[in-house]
Amino acid sequence: MNSGRLLVKINRICAWMLLIFMIIFLISGYAWWNRTLLPLQQAISMHTELDLFLVFFFLVHVLISIRFALARWRVGYGQTVNLLLIVIGILSFWFVLSIR
Repeated sequence: MNSGRLLVKINRICAWMLLIFMIIFLISGYAWWNRTLLPLQQAISMHTELDLFLVFFFLVHVLISIRFALARWRVGYGQTVNLLLIVIGILSFWFVLSIR
């Protein structure tokens, strides 16, 4: 399996995981606000603890999609773009961790 196919599969898995985590995030936020659907402590815990997973899958999904878009537009060089996107992803996740 070549790297392009692997990235497509990872991108799709991340998209599905994003959908699942967004639904959980919205339901737990609604339950936290209205005190319905879930116990309050469970809603608060889910809403505040699952955000890192949401950010992780979002970053992976977006960065892989950016890589494919740049490849379609023939912008940059392969390894340079890959390295730059990996650095951007690591720095972005580190920034989220630091403000958390």
